[in-house]
Amino acid sequence: DRFPRFVGSSPDDHAATAANIPATFRDDASRSVGEQRRIVVAKDTGYIQFLDDEAVLKLASKHDLVLRLQYQPGDFVHVGRALVEVWPPEKCSDVCADDLRDMFAIGSRRSALQDLRFLVDELVEIAARALSPGVNDPFTAVTCLDWLSAALSDLAGRSLPSHLRVDDDGMLRVIAHPVTFASLIDRSFGALAQYCAADMVASLRYLNALGEVSLDCDEPDRLTTIRTYADRLEELANEALKGFNLTRVRTRAAELRTALDQPDYKRRLRDGTAWLAGTA
Repeated sequence: DRFPRFVGSSPDDHAATAANIPATFRDDASRSVGEQRRIVVAKDTGYIQFLDDEAVLKLASKHDLVLRLQYQPGDFVHVGRALVEVWPPEKCSDVCADDLRDMFAIGSRRSALQDLRFLVDELVEIAARALSPGVNDPFTAVTCLDWLSAALSDLAGRSLPSHLRVDDDGMLRVIAHPVTFASLIDRSFGALAQYCAADMVASLRYLNALGEVSLDCDEPDRLTTIRTYADRLEELANEALKGFNLTRVRTRAAELRTALDQPDYKRRLRDGTAWLAGTA
């Protein structure tokens, strides 16, 4: 439960709110219309550690503004870069722009306070280092995969917060970058595929972890995404492994794909002893 969940609330009618996005923020906006905004730039270089979400929403409501955030907690920003775009520009005074800029805390390190991706990146980094040739510690990587599967399982079964945030009156106030299941699984399992593929133990647990995430997933698009990473792992393993090790990985990948292709995939995964109880 991190950014942007605590910036106002998600709209009751997402389609209606999306229809009210100012023309200047739309992808098909003409050049002249697209320039009808005020740009608030960053005053420092570093990682966005914290955003005062309550203050941002209060300011937007007070001045009847719509804010489009170009960065989110965890992103690295350079001084002078567009931090926030404001519409309508005439309602955002210099004082208002300064107040808005001060609502972003920028520092030399990332913080887990509002950054959902921080913990994912930490686990990926530990696992990648553990699987490096100089360390060769697949069991540390397995532990990281277990925790990544726990995090993704929690997300797989629920809706992620809308990137459109409204105030108490239901008025659109903030537009953030969308946080999607596909982007988070790519940041975790996508980043680790190349490292796990070179080790049989890590590869098998990687596929197990995808199976665990599938157990909490009901949306077809998300299941398709999960299958994509099983295919990617096998493709990389074909280049990195051989013999018995490769056969085991191919077999496990085929079992996962076969299960996911069936309507009762959850039962098949639960009943398969290869998937639960930590069996690699």
